[in-house]
Amino acid sequence: MTTLSNASPRVTVLMPVYNGGEYLRAAIDSILVQTFRDFELLIINDGSTDQSVGIIRSFSDSRIRLVENDGNLGLISTLNNGLRLARGEYVARMDCDDLSRPRRLEKQVALLDANPAMGVCGSWVRKFGVVTDKVCRYHTDSGLLACGLIFDPVLAHPTVMLCRRIFLDQGLEYDPEYRHAEDYNLWVRAARLCEFGNIPEVLLDYRVHTSQVSQVNNPEQRANAGRVRCSLLAELGLDPSKEEFDIHQRISTSTVSGCEYLFRHSDDWLCRIWEANRDTQRYCESELSLVLAERLVTLLKKMLENRVALEFRMFRPRLLNITGIGWVGIGRFILQSIRGEAGRA
Repeated sequence: MTTLSNASPRVTVLMPVYNGGEYLRAAIDSILVQTFRDFELLIINDGSTDQSVGIIRSFSDSRIRLVENDGNLGLISTLNNGLRLARGEYVARMDCDDLSRPRRLEKQVALLDANPAMGVCGSWVRKFGVVTDKVCRYHTDSGLLACGLIFDPVLAHPTVMLCRRIFLDQGLEYDPEYRHAEDYNLWVRAARLCEFGNIPEVLLDYRVHTSQVSQVNNPEQRANAGRVRCSLLAELGLDPSKEEFDIHQRISTSTVSGCEYLFRHSDDWLCRIWEANRDTQRYCESELSLVLAERLVTLLKKMLENRVALEFRMFRPRLLNITGIGWVGIGRFILQSIRGEAGRA
């Protein structure tokens, strides 16, 4: 592979590859045509046995830097190695089966440059492939994102760009004890040290196919993500029972089948989280109220879509009463979120 002419690029695009030959060329092309040009594309081959290496070597672009692992070390080790090998001020994640939009790097660098306290930023994504095309939207405000971590990672991992110095200085890396939820665990730790953000625009097309880790390893992913959620609940002074934690997992993943009186139990549990925060002051109350209410309404929508039996509590949830948000307030907030305006001044 040709040696880089720029030993200190602004951005390192980190792309782990393991038998990714089917979609690899398109993924690499989507990086090489970026409007932001000052980057290296660090591709780490993790012991591929298909044509991946040949495809990578077929490119003559001097910004591509190929590193080969000694065998198949796994995604977490490969990512951690990539963070150490990266030369850029910022590190952008990229999977070998996705497509970055042309202005992705340009817009993420601009956001991080303009916000020195921000250490991680992502964007909206479009899912495509074996699913119906769908745009996944994420909050942009750091406070709302911090509250949202109680339930899920709040960032689409393949869209992330992070400030390498913050992560190296603080010893932040992916933890192998949280396999398949390693990003979620990392963001929780990073959120204590820097602000987060999302660009309210689709900057990456996320390919969904049947062999993905997120589908193949779903039970392990759910269990390890649950451990992360438990740690955040503990910071609020909450030690949920088995039944309460099952409700929390259901709220987090919008799983509505197989639980009688789910809405009532969910409403009660979200109220407990809100009350616990009043005691601990762990999160901004107004931001947490919005995130909790949004979760409850999202669950209600999912239940109605799946024709789950109606409950009286659905029409008068206690959470909307104690937070003072009301149906109009949460409706306005969800509409702003869809437009990418929630949390902005």
